[in-house]
Amino acid sequence: MKRGWKKGIVLVQTLVISVILSMIAVMVMKWVLARYVLASRNYRASKSASHSQWVAGEQFTRWNFITYPNSASIPSSGSVNIEGATVNFTRVGQQVNVTVTQD
Repeated sequence: MKRGWKKGIVLVQTLVISVILSMIAVMVMKWVLARYVLASRNYRASKSASHSQWVAGEQFTRWNFITYPNSASIPSSGSVNIEGATVNFTRVGQQVNVTVTQD
């Protein structure tokens, strides 16, 4: 073989290897990005769920407690139906006991 052909073959091999390595790098980056997107979606979903539960709990603790801390006007017991569930509460001093029963 001539000397020029060997140089050309080495250059082609180098080009092919560099293309293969760049394709592998792109696939790895796509995998990393997909994992990041999945993890961030999961984090945002759990964060919003916990935040909404916190807001619901905060609103529930203030439910019917307009004159807090004077609880004299709050009834000592009560019941309400919410979407097929019965919510009963009893109050002893500042402590409120809540029970929920599904129909």
